[in-house]
Amino acid sequence: MTTTTNPVPQKSLRTDDTIRMQRWLRTPAIPFAKAWWGRQAKQTRTGLAVAAIFAIAGTLSLCASLSRPGQVDAAKATGSAALTQEAYAPDAGKQGSGPKETETFTVTGHWRVDWIFSPSSSAGGVFQVYIYSADGRQLMNLAANSQRGGSDTTFWAGPGTYFLRINSSGGDWKIGVQDLH
Repeated sequence: MTTTTNPVPQKSLRTDDTIRMQRWLRTPAIPFAKAWWGRQAKQTRTGLAVAAIFAIAGTLSLCASLSRPGQVDAAKATGSAALTQEAYAPDAGKQGSGPKETETFTVTGHWRVDWIFSPSSSAGGVFQVYIYSADGRQLMNLAANSQRGGSDTTFWAGPGTYFLRINSSGGDWKIGVQDLH
């Protein structure tokens, strides 16, 4: 007994898929969605299209960031805390006169130091703010240095735990630290 099989030609498979797609497009949901879309004002359709583009872009961005879990920060790889001043944009605050130190504070990456200095005489005074690592052994940088009154903000990048040492004479001051998560 002999059996033969006739393979289905590729052309008929495409026709079958096309027929299935045409049937699917005729399901009640598709004409309903087309009718609903047609009833919307032009501004509404434009707004929905823009919202859809943003939703797709956000989803793609999230997927791209999740696909790179193995990246390591250079500071973590070397084992040292890198601290660099930033040109632009943690909260420990203190005010007083004379030299003082803040409590330790922990920042997650980007942070700033805000300060105000008011000298008690027109001759001026001294106001300096130093950033130290939490253990107090390493001076990281100078956040402020002023002999006249005024206020300013310095921006920093470098996660870690720090404290500020204020060197001041001849005036009152106020200082604040803000973590910019």
